[in-house]
Amino acid sequence: MNSFLSEKFSSIIMIILGIIALLFPMISTETIGFISGIVIILLAAAFIVAGIAELIITKYFGLIYLIFAVLCMIFAYYLIFDPTFVSGVIGLMIYLFGIMLVVLGILLFFTGPIGIVGIVTILYGFLTLILGYFLNDPKILGTVIGIWLLIAGIMSLFTGKDKDYVDV
Repeated sequence: MNSFLSEKFSSIIMIILGIIALLFPMISTETIGFISGIVIILLAAAFIVAGIAELIITKYFGLIYLIFAVLCMIFAYYLIFDPTFVSGVIGLMIYLFGIMLVVLGILLFFTGPIGIVGIVTILYGFLTLILGYFLNDPKILGTVIGIWLLIAGIMSLFTGKDKDYVDV
């Protein structure tokens, strides 16, 4: 398959997944939780191996690795089996990002050469905080994922090697 067809194929797949996520928003939230949970389980496995290896050298660091492994396993369990936990974690991350944007905007407003950049950053931070509030609902999170996939798929359909690059 040449490059052009593979680009269009991935765009169509994103559009189809976006439509599925819009029709069944909980499935997309559960999928994100499942994939994230598997990654965290792999991290826990690495902590277990490192902890056992470290126990030979020093018990304290080995024990810390093993405690982190247990915490990762508990976190992974909730990510895999509780979609509301997934949306809560994502909402919390977006809240933190919004707070950082507001703080950055304030700093830019008072220290930057152009005050409008700070104001725009503060406004974007507040919009991010509002988005974080709504993403605490797994259905809304799934809908946002579906909209993002749909828009990204449509945008990537109209880009190519000779056109502007769109990162999705």
